Amino acid sequence: MTETFAEIIERARPLIAAAPVSDALDAHGFHKQILPPSIRPVDDRSVLFGPARTGSYTPVSGKVDNIYDIEIALVDDLKAGEVCVMATGGNPAIGPWGELLSTRARHLNAAGFLTDGAARDVVAIRAMGFPVFTGALSPADTQYRGMMTEKDTVIRIGETRIAPGDIIVGDVDGVVVIPRDHALPVLGTALGKITGERHMRADLEAGMSLAEAFKKHGLL
Repeated sequence: MTETFAEIIERARPLIAAAPVSDALDAHGFHKQILPPSIRPVDDRSVLFGPARTGSYTPVSGKVDNIYDIEIALVDDLKAGEVCVMATGGNPAIGPWGELLSTRARHLNAAGFLTDGAARDVVAIRAMGFPVFTGALSPADTQYRGMMTEKDTVIRIGETRIAPGDIIVGDVDGVVVIPRDHALPVLGTALGKITGERHMRADLEAGMSLAEAFKKHGLL
């Protein structure tokens, strides 16, 4: 029986890591898929892995009625395993995420959250164990600062284009984005590299020189 895309994602979930996926993206010709290194997990143990649901923010000044409507609609529509991605143009004054949105997203079994803006309520988010990756920490609310104006559209964070359904992979090393149409071959290459690295590490631990191990496995 042929695996579905969701089944392949779930099979890869316990093994996947940002570094081998980054190498796999390079091998497949995708060289601008690493998000800015300023985007960090609020808990270094967090792993982010799943298809993106996207939203984008526009700066505002002054109070805006119904400012949260599109943001709320996106969060309430998250499906199990999805990663909520909110792009602010790298504006750390816009803080779209905190404890309450994390609580709702976790209840929906979403895979995590990512923004190049800011997040808050870090202690509570760490306590609930929900993966949150953010460009900054700030106590500020989005009101008076930014408003989500679009959802489920193509966004950009740093130099990287992110379309709905693209696969987000993040851990303490950083965050990379796999284009959806190329996700299966890229993940296959990444999983092969992970397996190869385990064999190479065993050889190194047994005393093999780095030069010999590199010649044998072709990995570094």
